[in-house]
Amino acid sequence: MRNRQLSVSALVRYLKGKLDQDPLIQRVIVAGEISNFTAHRSGHWYFTLKDEKSRISCVMFASNAARCKFIPKEGDSVLVQANTSIFEASGQLQLYVTAMKPTGLGDLYLKYEELKRRLHEEGLFDPARKKPLPQYPMRIVVITGKNTAARQDVVTTLARRWPIAQVSEVPVLVQGEGAAAQICAALRQADTLGFDVMILARGGGSIEDLWSFNEECVARTMAGLQTPVICGVGHEVDVTIADLVADRRAPTPTGAAEMATPQLAEVQSHCLRQRQQLIYLMNQKLRQQRQRYQQQVESRIFQDPMSLLQPLQMRLDYDSSRLQNTTQRIRGQRARLDQLSAVLLNQTSRQVHLQQQRLGQLRLNLNHHEKQQLMLRQQQLKEKIRLLDAYSPLKILGRGYGLIAQNGHLVRSIQEVNINEELRIRLHDGQIQALVKEKEEQA
Repeated sequence: MRNRQLSVSALVRYLKGKLDQDPLIQRVIVAGEISNFTAHRSGHWYFTLKDEKSRISCVMFASNAARCKFIPKEGDSVLVQANTSIFEASGQLQLYVTAMKPTGLGDLYLKYEELKRRLHEEGLFDPARKKPLPQYPMRIVVITGKNTAARQDVVTTLARRWPIAQVSEVPVLVQGEGAAAQICAALRQADTLGFDVMILARGGGSIEDLWSFNEECVARTMAGLQTPVICGVGHEVDVTIADLVADRRAPTPTGAAEMATPQLAEVQSHCLRQRQQLIYLMNQKLRQQRQRYQQQVESRIFQDPMSLLQPLQMRLDYDSSRLQNTTQRIRGQRARLDQLSAVLLNQTSRQVHLQQQRLGQLRLNLNHHEKQQLMLRQQQLKEKIRLLDAYSPLKILGRGYGLIAQNGHLVRSIQEVNINEELRIRLHDGQIQALVKEKEEQA
């Protein structure tokens, strides 16, 4: 053992470096079958990719898994794009997957899932927008391939179940180039012709055969129709975009015809039961009316009608007598009222005349009293004016006197002022501003 000694981690690290730098095994495309698939709560996917001879561990981190158009399951055949490396902790060779898709029909499947997701988000699959089917359709249009088994199944079933309906056919291509455009044109044309219901049908086939019913134009055309549409395409396991948009989805073309129509024999049986029930109810009502008629005929009103009228006649006579007495009493009371009204009117006229005379005398007395009071008040006012004028300070000032004030207060004594203080002297015709130069008290 002359070779240089290496630790396990050093060896693994060396091998990892070699693999990471080898362009032939980076971004490699690998085909295989999914096994031991685990979706971790972190968003990472862990699984094994195998074929009949070998297997290799794989990891797909959350950022790449989120971009994947489908969630793989056990046994799925897939193509992965991956980088080859070694997980140092275990020394295990594994693929770090960056992209994945189903093999074979993977592209169509991804396209189907993407369109399904978009239309679902737009509400085209919403049950609330789906139209109800007519209970008894009398005009039915079948849109399917010409001379196909699906056409034969639908027409035969309609004729067997509901032969009284008028069935029209619009043959179209149901697969291949131009099929989707023909289906859309047929749907739009039939929608303008007043049919009660449409049946869009096709037999089973591969996903490529049924792809015309997964085209977006077909889905949007169906969503815009005014006529209810039943879609019966393929078999039970085949679910197309058209099935999801249609107002009703049938598992097969035959199922679509059965869903569109009632069973004539059942309708006839139901009508017969309804007729029998109606006859029974009419007979029962007739018996009740006959019994009621018989009771009326046997009643007293038919046997002796005058016996019912006699009490009424007596009541009428009694009420007539009372009415006559009441009328006479009212006439007497009205005459008494007229007499009292005349007396009251006469007395009222005299009272009004007396009150008018009294009112005139009171008015004269009031005017005389007002004049006396006015003269008395005028004399009293003149006397008070004379006294006010006699005692007015201005009269005194007119005789040579003056009012002396300091700071707005009257000066009544020389003790209230000091030398060099300013005084204001009010005379009868104005004011004088004075300065105290000298004070001389009287002995």
